[in-house]
Amino acid sequence: MKKIIVLALAVLLGAGTMSAQRGGGRQRMSVENRVAQMTKELDLTADQQKKITAIYTELESKRKEKSERPTREQMRAEFEKIDKQVTAVLTKSQQKKYEEMKQARQNRR
Repeated sequence: MKKIIVLALAVLLGAGTMSAQRGGGRQRMSVENRVAQMTKELDLTADQQKKITAIYTELESKRKEKSERPTREQMRAEFEKIDKQVTAVLTKSQQKKYEEMKQARQNRR
């Protein structure tokens, strides 16, 4: 009986350590990684990369300035604004691929 309890404790401690090492949850993608992924999937030009990097960098700086956590509605409004700005930078064929990317991301959630 003692062996079972010790084994169960070891498994629980191991699982807790593993989740702590992973950060416990999803990490936000960096601006550079996000733009790199978009470049790969949408074949962005250098000019588009600069513009989209500026859009996401501005978003990150606004997030860091705020001391309080935004509400769900505020976050949704901010994402819609960013989405419109990014879409405006893309060509028609890239916009279609971008919409497909967003849909796939929503389906994974």
